[in-house]
Amino acid sequence: MSRRLDLEQAAARAELRGPHWRTQGIETSSTREGETGEYLVVRFTSPSWHIRLIAVADEDRWTDLHFVSPTHTVRERRRIASADAWGTLLDEAAARASRIRLQPARLLARTCTTGWLDWIHGELWLLPDALVRVRSGLLDSTVNAVSGSIAMPRDPYTVMAYDPEAILAGHRTNKVIDLAGIDHARLHGGITTSGLTARMTDGTHHKLLWNTFEPTRRLLRDRLLPVLGPRLTH
Repeated sequence: MSRRLDLEQAAARAELRGPHWRTQGIETSSTREGETGEYLVVRFTSPSWHIRLIAVADEDRWTDLHFVSPTHTVRERRRIASADAWGTLLDEAAARASRIRLQPARLLARTCTTGWLDWIHGELWLLPDALVRVRSGLLDSTVNAVSGSIAMPRDPYTVMAYDPEAILAGHRTNKVIDLAGIDHARLHGGITTSGLTARMTDGTHHKLLWNTFEPTRRLLRDRLLPVLGPRLTH
């Protein structure tokens, strides 16, 4: 594996994919930028997308993916091994861009699990129209258990590149719960663990648990009451 990314090869990979992208209604443009052209920038647009995509690669094999709306930008940084890997990354990013919406999100919990037999913590996010649970990992779960408490970030708000398909594909315990699809929900509290159970209009059920010291129950009650009214037990 080369220690440096050949930007000329990377540009050629993007150019070769141009006709394929155009058949999908995607227009692209490539430029070399920086004082000495040390960055390769590929811009993607499509009239069917809610965002624009800008991919920036450097010679150290880092690529920044920028998903851009009129009001927000979300950046993801990726390490790539070669010009071929760069081309594959562009294909994957373009496929995701067709589904992504940039949504404001609030972090509700860092210790969220999907049941008593799920020991791996995840983050629970509140979006305007959905609850999103994303699995973290064993290290985060261990740190949470040892510390016994978690300092929530100073600003728990962020903008998320919201792609339900990618979230659900990321792990079988990830969840996307459409607020409008909830038929009935129950919030319950305990000394150490609190949680939410939800029955959906399509008959499916969801269960979420989190450590009681997190403010999740109160925040969820405030958000769900206007949506569910008497269909929320709290």
